[in-house]
Amino acid sequence: MRHGVPAVTLWSGEPCTGELVLHHSAPDAFRPGRVTGIGYADETAQDRDEMGVLILRHRPNPGEGTPLLKLVHPARQHASMADELCQGCGGAPDRTAEGTLWLMPRDEDAPQGWPEGAVVEHPPICLPCALRSRDACPEGRRLGWTAVRVGDSDLWGVAGPVFADRGGRPVKAGYSKLGYDDPRLGWITASRWLRTLWECTPVDLDAQARRVPAAGRTEPTAGAVR
Repeated sequence: MRHGVPAVTLWSGEPCTGELVLHHSAPDAFRPGRVTGIGYADETAQDRDEMGVLILRHRPNPGEGTPLLKLVHPARQHASMADELCQGCGGAPDRTAEGTLWLMPRDEDAPQGWPEGAVVEHPPICLPCALRSRDACPEGRRLGWTAVRVGDSDLWGVAGPVFADRGGRPVKAGYSKLGYDDPRLGWITASRWLRTLWECTPVDLDAQARRVPAAGRTEPTAGAVR
């Protein structure tokens, strides 16, 4: 955690970079190349996730400028979701026999049983960061919190700006959440990764903290749970 700000947070000194171009399949003896989506003009292997989805590219300068507390740095959020790292400090999340700790603002429109089976954009969290975020986040104070131990989860897909081919160049055509089986994946620049949560057990953070007194409460984290 840098300057009390969650590790996944985007900073004003981390601008979006990279020129988007149309991505073509390689031609062969039987058919010419065709447009299959978008890519970067100077694309490298680090610009795509493990499923080949293009990552919205931002300069990596955490701590530079002002924290944009409602936004996340795509590459850092991806690492937190793919490797199940704490969204606050970037280390290991809290794990017990009941599962990994997740903390989210309550969903006012959630169906019965939520968050079991829910697709979420919040990475897991360690207990100290959960306690700090609960006390500091305005959205959480307004909606209330849901803290759960998650026995199992899997990467579901991504969210971000979706593009279309307009006259031979990529043009932004909206924002979508796409599962990894969606045929439009080639047209998205992923800004967030999504996980499905299973085997959810609601927990009380204060009761959890009493089991581990060393967690304690320290300086509040500035900003919301992502």
